[in-house]
Amino acid sequence: MGLQCLLSAALLLAQVEPREASQYCGRLEYWNPDNQCCGSCLQRFGPPSCPDFEFSENCGLNDFGDHVTHPFKECPPGQCNPNSEELCSPCGGGARAPTSAGTGQRCLQKRVPPKEPCLLKPETRSIPTSQEPSSLAISSPLHTVLRQGLLPYAMPLVLVLLVTSAVILLSLQRLCNHSRWKAVHLYPGLTCADSNTHTLFLNSPGSLDASEAELPNLASQPLSRLLDELEVLEELIVLLDPEPGPGGMVACGTTRHLAARYGLPAAWSTYAYSLRPSRSPLRALIEMVVAREPSASLGQLGIHLAQLGRADALQVLSKLGPSGACLV
Repeated sequence: MGLQCLLSAALLLAQVEPREASQYCGRLEYWNPDNQCCGSCLQRFGPPSCPDFEFSENCGLNDFGDHVTHPFKECPPGQCNPNSEELCSPCGGGARAPTSAGTGQRCLQKRVPPKEPCLLKPETRSIPTSQEPSSLAISSPLHTVLRQGLLPYAMPLVLVLLVTSAVILLSLQRLCNHSRWKAVHLYPGLTCADSNTHTLFLNSPGSLDASEAELPNLASQPLSRLLDELEVLEELIVLLDPEPGPGGMVACGTTRHLAARYGLPAAWSTYAYSLRPSRSPLRALIEMVVAREPSASLGQLGIHLAQLGRADALQVLSKLGPSGACLV
């Protein structure tokens, strides 16, 4: 359901095109969102630098102050602008079409900047009507116009790519979970790999039952007690911290997996393991859990270890007797 909503929202966003025309200002003005007024395109950019160019609508700015197109564009067919006016007019003379005024308040008048030098090559200023635009040698300003004209389509493309990536990741995650479920149910005896000896720990009903028999004594005791029982903690560190090196068997039931049971992200485990050997990841995990959840208990730790199939760690944990006592 969530993925369907995400796809629907992405499609709606992809269909929305940014509004170029200002809701407040006229054709030759732009909305100043800071001063809440309509400024003159001529007073901001100066007159068109090249012959036969005119101002784009609202100088190419939207009402948020973002550039959606180039400030200047080429005259429409049949119109010219040899004197760098604000708008083109019919070639050979004729009245210029009137422009509509906006409803917004006008900004204070400013000095008109001088006209910038034209960067177009002389041979590209006049365009024969029979020549296709794709065959023209376009210089830097026209490249900018084309490039900025594609900007409205960039966001929908990015959204499509993000949604596609999310679908692929979700599919891979479901496939991995399905494969993991099959592995657990097809091979119920295989639970964990020791990084030092590369031997397999098998589910031993007797050992698990014996360990679980001791867990009721620990169910209500705080997890912080383990930080005081250094001998038991050191034994658990030896069992849970190590991971196999390159080429070794895939370890399960390590401190890294225990951290995931407590809801810590993989990035935290990577950082904790980077501090070895000066600091134990298991000790750092216990300190983190106690600080985040003071009510965490040894019984909860025992349940996590049982779910990970660590009968050996459960046996070590069972050495902790009632509060204030440690069984040998």
